[in-house]
Amino acid sequence: MHDFDFLGELVLIGGLAVAIILVFQKLKIPPVIGLIFTGIIIGPSGIGAVYDQKLISTLAELGVILLLFTIGLEFSLDELKKLQKIVLVGGFVQILLTSLVISALSYWFMFTIGHTISLSAAVFLGLTFSVSSTAICLKILTDRDELALPHGRIALGILIFQDIAIVPLMIGINLLNPQSALSLGLMAKKIGIIVLFAIIIVIGFRLLMPKVVRLIASLHAREVLVIGALVICFGAAYLTSLAGLSLALGSFIAGMIIASTDESHQISVTIDPFREAFSSIFFISVGLLLDVKMINLPLFIAIALVVLLVKGFLVAGIALSLGNSLRVSMMAGMALAQIGEFSFVLAETGLKNSLITHEVFQAMLTISVVTMIVTPAMIAIAPKFADQLAPALGFIPLVSRDTPAHVVRPPDSTIICAGEIHAAIIGFGLNGQNVAAVLHATNISYSVLEIDREMVKTMRKKGEPIFYGDCTEKKSLLRAGIDHARAVVLGISDTSAIGNSIAMIRQINNKAFIIVRARTLDDVASLYKSGADVVVTEKFETSIQIFSQLLNHFTVAPELILEQQEIIRRECEKIFMSIPASGK
Repeated sequence: MHDFDFLGELVLIGGLAVAIILVFQKLKIPPVIGLIFTGIIIGPSGIGAVYDQKLISTLAELGVILLLFTIGLEFSLDELKKLQKIVLVGGFVQILLTSLVISALSYWFMFTIGHTISLSAAVFLGLTFSVSSTAICLKILTDRDELALPHGRIALGILIFQDIAIVPLMIGINLLNPQSALSLGLMAKKIGIIVLFAIIIVIGFRLLMPKVVRLIASLHAREVLVIGALVICFGAAYLTSLAGLSLALGSFIAGMIIASTDESHQISVTIDPFREAFSSIFFISVGLLLDVKMINLPLFIAIALVVLLVKGFLVAGIALSLGNSLRVSMMAGMALAQIGEFSFVLAETGLKNSLITHEVFQAMLTISVVTMIVTPAMIAIAPKFADQLAPALGFIPLVSRDTPAHVVRPPDSTIICAGEIHAAIIGFGLNGQNVAAVLHATNISYSVLEIDREMVKTMRKKGEPIFYGDCTEKKSLLRAGIDHARAVVLGISDTSAIGNSIAMIRQINNKAFIIVRARTLDDVASLYKSGADVVVTEKFETSIQIFSQLLNHFTVAPELILEQQEIIRRECEKIFMSIPASGK
């Protein structure tokens, strides 16, 4: 008889997960919650049907590695450079402030209830609770197509720093042990060696990995591509772990380096099925960790809520101080408010160093899991919550600050005088810049509203009439001259922000002709209902361009091609919109 008892556990986990997710989909609850709930049911807090938690933890770790690798494939090193401010400044300040505040609250709380703890134990709790969940946060933001949005990029930047900081945090926790022989000098030496090895490995990745990827792809063998992709992913994770960095960070760096190659798409498609399977096991393993007596659960839930509020508030404050709008900062705070999976590793380190007891260790795990369980719901409601609360907080000086009055004006047609009729562009990404270039070439005046301060500074130096601000705020829209704009082009991707912006534009200037960019056909009806005059759907317009080129190749008359384009767009409106395009 083969010793494959774990297969029965995996079959039980998979079957129950499928059943629960089917029920949760009917209730419109995210699948991630269903996976965590599966773990709770079969874990120690439920029926206790799974015993081989070491195997589950190993598979879960593989899931996190694959998840970070595929996310890295969507970012290049050049894009990471744009995040360097939020990574280095925001990440460092977030861990520092969160550790200090939670340490102080922990010490005060334990003193209040009559269970005084040492200062080192309080600092340990602060350090452990300062990190957020890379796996859960990035998974949900990716599924919601929000990772490329401003709050998603803030979350990614801070999470990158947290992953980098795990090893120094572990060394710091070892230093908190009164019996530890580790001195500050030895600690600095260890960190220096880690940094040196990490730099060598990253340089090696950059020099060798693109060549390895091209070699694997050139063999044109599906089997080799699958095995090669897995070897690159796990090999990179293993090498960075030898340098003392986290496995997930290594796979993320490898993914970013491969992203600059032409073969990155092939690698991504190959890895995706494995990522989905193993990352699902990770979320189930989170539920398996929950082992708590029901009598203590209300207290742990209350503590978890306090942690969520403190971390969310601090992250939002840091993002705001770095020049982001209040709305974006609040959404980033809600995304990073939970306690992360690396907290489990830090908690085990504290347990081994006798900083905490086993009971406190279990309490920490329970509090962490509770914060993870509510994270999908928090990220889902973040846009609406921020939309409602941000206007009410406009009295805060940091929130209501304006951009400097001095603006470098571009020559000729792009100068906007008071009351002048012009076009307004919201969002200055690739689409916005293309629109601006055409308007400038055709001598049509325009103004731009952009939420990225660095983009605003750069484009002002180039002479663009660009203003910093959030398109959901009335004062920002007025600053960009929306009140006298003849047309408004919204080139941003945040569907919630687009809807709120259209409503605000209609209040300010009901006669403006509003053109909106939509990511999917599902958004078309709601955007027309919000008050848009024209909604351009990216994928739909791509299909129109394809058949137009095809008809042109078959020498169909240009007039007939234009007629077919209009017919398709009109039919699309009939199918996907609840009101006509002219409705307000």
